[in-house]
Amino acid sequence: MRFVSSGLVLVATALVWSPPARALQPLEEFVRGARANNPVNEEARAERAAAHARAGEALGHALPAISASGTYTRNEREVAFGGAPFLPLNQVDGVVALTVPLLDLTRFVRVASANRLADSAAYQEQEVARAAEAETVQLYYQLAADLGLVRAARRALEVVEVNLTMTEETTRAGTTTSLDVQRASAEVERQRQQLTSAELAVQLAARALASRTHVVPDIDMEPPLADDLHAEPPLAEFLANAPLTSAVKAAALARQAADGTATAQTFTLVPVLTASASERYTNATAFLGGYHEAYAAGLSLAWAFDLGTPYGIRARTAETAAAAARERETTLLTGDAIFQTWSIIDADIARCRSARAEDSVSAHAAEIARARYRSGIATQLDMIQADRDAFAAEAGRIQSDADLLNARLQLRLAARKAL
Repeated sequence: MRFVSSGLVLVATALVWSPPARALQPLEEFVRGARANNPVNEEARAERAAAHARAGEALGHALPAISASGTYTRNEREVAFGGAPFLPLNQVDGVVALTVPLLDLTRFVRVASANRLADSAAYQEQEVARAAEAETVQLYYQLAADLGLVRAARRALEVVEVNLTMTEETTRAGTTTSLDVQRASAEVERQRQQLTSAELAVQLAARALASRTHVVPDIDMEPPLADDLHAEPPLAEFLANAPLTSAVKAAALARQAADGTATAQTFTLVPVLTASASERYTNATAFLGGYHEAYAAGLSLAWAFDLGTPYGIRARTAETAAAAARERETTLLTGDAIFQTWSIIDADIARCRSARAEDSVSAHAAEIARARYRSGIATQLDMIQADRDAFAAEAGRIQSDADLLNARLQLRLAARKAL
C-alpha cells in the first residue's frame, strides 16, 4: 500500500530506521524440539521399551530355568539307625534343579507373538512421532500466519489513524462534518480490536508451540510465506507409499501378533513335555544309604483341559479378526489422508492465486479511494470500505499462503516422503 499522507511517510521512515527484529526460528528447530521433548513421544518410547521387555520376558520363560532351595529344620530328637541319621537334630537340605521345556508349543508361539508386538510398538513410536511432527508443522504455520496478520493489522491501524487525522484537518477547514470525524474514530477503534485479536492469536499459538517443543518462539517478525504455486507430483506416487507408512506396518504386525496368540491358545490342547534334573544335599543320610548328595533326572508329560479352553480359543480367534479389521481400516485411513491432503493442495494453490490477485487489486483500490476522497469525488464510506477490503484481502492472502505451505508438508508426512 502506498502512503501519501505526510503522517504515513513519517511512520514508514521510522519503520525503515528501526532496529531489525528477530524472525521466527526455522521450522526444523521446532521439529527437533518436538522429537526430543513432546510428551507423546516420551510415552511412545516408553511403550516400545516395555514391549521389547515383554518379548524378552516371554523368551526367558521358554528357555531352561534353574532353581535352588535350602531348608534348615530343628528336630526335637535325633533319630539314627546303624549310625546313619534319619532325622538329625539340626537337619539341612538343599536342592538345585534344572528344568528344560522340550515341547511347549503354546509358550514358543507366544514368544513369536511378543516379538511381533515389540516390532509393532517400534513402528507405533514412529507413527506417534510423525503425528507430533504434523502437529508441530500445523502450529508453526498457524503462528506464522498470525504474525503476518498482526503486521497487517498494525499497518491497517496506522492507515486509519492517518485517515482520522486527515478527516479532523478537513473538518476544521469546513469541508467535512463532525460525523465524518466520528466515523473515522470508530474505524480506528474497530481496527484496534482487530489488532488485539491478532495479537491474542499469536500468544496462544506461540504458547502451544512452546509447550510441545520446549522451544520458545521469537515472535517479533513472521517468517517469509512464499510458494511458487507448483503442482504436486501425481497422487499415485504418494499412494504407493501408503503400505510403507509406520501406521500400516504397526497395524500389520499387531495383526500377526494376534494371529500368533490365537495359534498359541489352540496349542494348549497339545501336551507339554519337560525334562528336569536336580541335585540334592542333605545331612539326613539314612534314606540315601549314607550319601549326602544325590541327583535325579526325568521327563514329564502333562496335559490339561477345562471347559474354558474352547472359549479361550474362540476369544483369541475373534481378537485376530478384529486386528485384521483394524489393519484394513488403518490402510484405508492412510490412503484417505494422503488423498485428502493432496486434493487440498490443489484447492490451496487456486486459493493462493486468487488471494494474491485480490490482495493486489484491493490495495490498489484502497489507494484510489483515498485519493478520490481527498479530491472530494468519493465519500468517506467508500474509503473506509476500501480499507476494510484491503485488510481482509491481505489477511486472506497470508492465511492461504500459510495453509498451502502447511499442506505440502502434511502430505509428505502422511506419505512418509522426504520433506
